[in-house]
Amino acid sequence: MTDVKMLNTKRSAMELSIGTIVVVVIAVTMLILGLVLVRTIMCSAIGLTGEINDKIKGEMNRLFQTTGGEVVCIGSEGEPITLVPGRLNIVYCAVNAPTQADYTISAIDMTGSGTTDVDSWVQGGLVWNGAISPGDELPKKVLRLDIPKNADEQNLQIKIEARKSGSLISTQDLDFSIRRVGFLRSAMC
Repeated sequence: MTDVKMLNTKRSAMELSIGTIVVVVIAVTMLILGLVLVRTIMCSAIGLTGEINDKIKGEMNRLFQTTGGEVVCIGSEGEPITLVPGRLNIVYCAVNAPTQADYTISAIDMTGSGTTDVDSWVQGGLVWNGAISPGDELPKKVLRLDIPKNADEQNLQIKIEARKSGSLISTQDLDFSIRRVGFLRSAMC
């Protein structure tokens, strides 16, 4: 009787160790697949950053061609640009300087269709200053808006004023729309 009992005990130990090995193999496989997935997502995010910069430059060039102005900002033409609550949103302007000069771009009025105080969203000030040379085509980050996650979905109008060496050269009304985006859209767009 003891021999049968010992044989059953050894068989149980063998089954337990095979089950443990299977669980460990599945866990290691899942870990490797998880690491590959995270790496793929990170690499595509880095690629998206470059694509976004290229799209901003293309949009600025298109705006310069349609308006012919010296200073052009995103949101000045066409449909309102979407700003997403819960993240830092940047308003870009580009300057097509015929000669080197000091430029100042100021947000002189910000109004939203909701009841919140949109001026409290500004990070870093309402005025951008910089010396621009001919051929400097990089878009400038003139206004940073840190919109809270609980902000109402609304329309936002920003009136900016552009000055060249102290002289007013243009005013523009920029139109934005504060909208939430889903997880997949925010990851892909």
